[in-house]
Amino acid sequence: MSPKQREMQERGVALLDAARTILLRRGYHGLTMARIAQAVDCAKATVYQHFPCKEEIIIALAYRSIWLQGALVERAARFQGRTRERMLAIGEATQLFARLHPDDTRIFQLMNAEAITQKASQDSLWRMRRAAHHTVSIMNGIVRDAIAQGDVVFDGGRSIEEFTYQVWLLGESSKAAMWSWMPCQELGIDNPFNAMMRNGQIIGDAYGWRPLSSEWDYHETLLRIRREVFPAESRKIYGADANA
Repeated sequence: MSPKQREMQERGVALLDAARTILLRRGYHGLTMARIAQAVDCAKATVYQHFPCKEEIIIALAYRSIWLQGALVERAARFQGRTRERMLAIGEATQLFARLHPDDTRIFQLMNAEAITQKASQDSLWRMRRAAHHTVSIMNGIVRDAIAQGDVVFDGGRSIEEFTYQVWLLGESSKAAMWSWMPCQELGIDNPFNAMMRNGQIIGDAYGWRPLSSEWDYHETLLRIRREVFPAESRKIYGADANA
């Protein structure tokens, strides 16, 4: 990389960091190219050299966050355990990401707005989908391993993708609940992530994915995941309760 290319890359990162701060403080309508330029002490034209519109900036921020979550998912998938335990580790990775990075989770929700997706380029949206597919492909792989090892049997027209979609949707809806206009507490749910984990077990049992929750101590598995895969992250979220 030439010095000029490195300078351009560093400037792009600085612009994204400034935009992130403004977006979180002022929201979508408060994010302007002029404010970004002022924060980085550059000309507004410099911002446009990197990003054609603010919607592209929001997509770029969301893309960066997706790979941050993806890194946790990859670690979770390497957990040494039964296939259903590995899927539980994916759920814990999702929970930890949302709780450790609530601002990134908020950016995810902003990105879904029609005003943003209509103005963003198809190339940017394709990159976003490709990044999201990375997590889904890891989940599909765990299900395929489960079938190969005889832990679950798919019959009656049920597909791997259908199962994965249900589990993926649990994680996405739990993250969305953090920024919903209707607080989950008003619906009788104290912790959307605990509900996600419980419903994930219900889905696993409904598909007959062994060991069933009645046959295995998945709470102990969860503690192992926190100790062996996410020790530092778990201490930040659970403190002394990480192993209890």
